[in-house]
Amino acid sequence: MKRLVALMLSVCLLAGCGGWSASASSGTETAPQPAPTAAPQTLTVCAATGSDTAAVRAVEGYAQAQGVTLEYTDDAQSAGLVLLPAAPAQDGGWLDFGSDDLLTAAASRAGLDGQEDVTALPIGRSLYGYWADRAMLEELLGGDAVSDLQAASWSEWRDLAQTVTGWIATPTAARVTLNGHTYPLPAQKSDRTAALSGVFETPDNANSAAGTENTAALYTGVLLAAGQTRSAATLTGPLNGLFSALALERVYQVKAEGQALFRRGFLADLAAGMDEDAAARLVSLPLKCDFVQEDLSTDEYNLTGLMNYPVFAAPAWLAIPASASAEQAKAGAAAILWLYTSEAGEQVLSGDLLLVTPWGTASDATAPAAMQIAQVGTGILPGVTLDSATAQALADAGAALYYLEDGTARTDWGKPARQAWLQDVIAVLDNTNAQP
Repeated sequence: MKRLVALMLSVCLLAGCGGWSASASSGTETAPQPAPTAAPQTLTVCAATGSDTAAVRAVEGYAQAQGVTLEYTDDAQSAGLVLLPAAPAQDGGWLDFGSDDLLTAAASRAGLDGQEDVTALPIGRSLYGYWADRAMLEELLGGDAVSDLQAASWSEWRDLAQTVTGWIATPTAARVTLNGHTYPLPAQKSDRTAALSGVFETPDNANSAAGTENTAALYTGVLLAAGQTRSAATLTGPLNGLFSALALERVYQVKAEGQALFRRGFLADLAAGMDEDAAARLVSLPLKCDFVQEDLSTDEYNLTGLMNYPVFAAPAWLAIPASASAEQAKAGAAAILWLYTSEAGEQVLSGDLLLVTPWGTASDATAPAAMQIAQVGTGILPGVTLDSATAQALADAGAALYYLEDGTARTDWGKPARQAWLQDVIAVLDNTNAQP
């Protein structure tokens, strides 16, 4: 195990700064002691994060190790544990962890003890962005194009999607430019590249892990660019950049059940549904948006960082409904404490799911785990925390963008769709009315 400390205190994406590094330490904090009582035999779980995600796999790891039967429900209020894509709002609907000494100690281990009314704990942090198969990239572009893909401009990224889509339909010698360097496409397909049927895997045709959306991670670049004051004036520019990225995905998406060149999501979620060999070939790429200098309303981040670094954020949170019975709440707490206090739980989080734990440890035992640690040392965009009510409102705006009222997928991503989406999202994120 490698311990990473003070992860979010050294972020430096100003002009002239080279990113941030994670320092190593042996660590001196003591983990809270596990609950002395035996684990419950049944745990009812509501998985609002999706059915094949790191959060679900973490709870399944607990259940298998402790001999617990899991029962899933769509009703969060009847569950003993709820897996959320964002921290819940302080609306009285969730158990305050300060009411239980062991849960309070777990919150302290996550660095949340200074916050009032802690009602959820993160399962850890993970890189979020696009992911590609290194072997596929090497056969398609030749050589190692990863660093140039990471640093590609928006126009180069857009042209790559268009050129590769044409190549998939009719293979012929072609060239693409990435970070100013030219890469040739082969004149014919190989056994590996023959599997490609599109450039992007999008939520409505992706598997459950890759398609699960985390709106806080998706909007991180926009929120960082807008700065502290989020108004129509500061949000419109970066939101237009994100819309262009989403529209590009839709135009050049995977057809039917074919294989995509790029998949968007969290490393932890993708790794949860992959075999070891496929996970070892994963390559991290940033979420490319059509950002321009005029979109930045802050001096804290520069355009290079927003364009070239992946997001580093929590893919899921663990919460217990206030409506849970004493028995249900005990069952949910037992799962949280096992993940937070036992060596086996830490192995599930950092070793199996490649998460950086809430207390700052990460495994470097596999290629993707070591890659994540290296990326953390090179540069990331720190994930912005949104409460679940805000995240849900953004998810609703996204649903209205992707699907028409009759439930069919949108095919026209022109100006009317853009303007309607902008209006919906700005209404959610504008914080100027809340300021004194």
